Amino acid sequence: MGLVVALHLFSVIFWLGSLLMITRWLAMVPDEVGIAKERFIVASERLFKVGGNIGAAAALATGILLVLLEPRVMTHGWMIMKLLLVGVLLLYHARLYRRIVALADEPASASRKEFMMMHGVVSLVLLAILLLVAMRPF
Repeated sequence: MGLVVALHLFSVIFWLGSLLMITRWLAMVPDEVGIAKERFIVASERLFKVGGNIGAAAALATGILLVLLEPRVMTHGWMIMKLLLVGVLLLYHARLYRRIVALADEPASASRKEFMMMHGVVSLVLLAILLLVAMRPF
């Protein structure tokens, strides 16, 4: 059980760290010109495919395994809330992918405000999940 928890935490850090890094890079795209703008977009796409997708898949797989190892956890309200917040993160994951694809076609559509807001939302959802897991309020 301890090994699975450690792998789950590592996967979550890998996944959300990638999303946070990508949103930070993409927030800088509007300020760049030429090849630098393209490099931020290409680097974001590569990190998304490796860190984002693999981290998300591993986090989901280990999370499911943890629930299978201890199914009683699904009777707790904090766990249901955590899963809803994970769903929000998955929606942001998909939205970020669509934006990266769109930026590859039209880099001028990048908005610093949009990506900083995504960065903030991902950070706040992560904090909420950590508080739920640590405090188990209900």
